[in-house]
Amino acid sequence: MRMFLILVGILFVSTCSKENLNEQHEVYLSNKGWEIKELFEIETDILDIPDEMLSNYEASGITFLSEYLGEEVTQHSYELKEEDVEGKRLKAVVFEAEGEIIGDYGVFPSWDPGIFNLDDK
Repeated sequence: MRMFLILVGILFVSTCSKENLNEQHEVYLSNKGWEIKELFEIETDILDIPDEMLSNYEASGITFLSEYLGEEVTQHSYELKEEDVEGKRLKAVVFEAEGEIIGDYGVFPSWDPGIFNLDDK
């Protein structure tokens, strides 16, 4: 009986995390060659990035952010199934404004700054 409850709990947790995924984001990232493992954070804020950080993003090929400075955006952060060379899962951040996807970037957890353009798989 205890094993059954543990199994049901595991299935419930995995089902809940799968239900929380945004289907549009799954298709969007899949079209770029990435597969979502799980959603781990959603944040809505006014986009405010210092010039130095913005330059770092732009140097990595992430150029959409400057167009949305001062606007409310929602960031959906996902852990991907893909891993870096050290075996750590890559992350993807998908940005939306007014319910529309406006851009994204990836994160190498082992690197600093570790941001990259998800189109450069």
